[in-house]
Amino acid sequence: MGCEIMKKLIIGTLLFLLVYSIYFDLKVGTLPTATTIKAIETPVAEARNKSLNPYKTVTVQPGETVLTILERIHTGNMPVSINKAVEDFEALNNSISAHAIQANESYRFPLYR
Repeated sequence: MGCEIMKKLIIGTLLFLLVYSIYFDLKVGTLPTATTIKAIETPVAEARNKSLNPYKTVTVQPGETVLTILERIHTGNMPVSINKAVEDFEALNNSISAHAIQANESYRFPLYR
């Protein structure tokens, strides 16, 4: 008889925990939301950007590339290698590929002295 009561108590406790965990998951949630993820990524991106050269935000016109915009900003004289400029561009723009920029979108372009 004591064993029967113990089984009911254990089953009742497990059932309660199951119902409570389902309620908590539906009410509060256990997966991170887009807001939570952005709050985590922002300080990381800002820290990364502070360590790089200053930048200028430019809206890309149709037909422009990262290289043509950098040459225009620096009046045709690039003080760094193309590979370095591409790496800096991708670091400033959260790893957006230099080959994947789109017209009418704004991006950060590194400024060199």
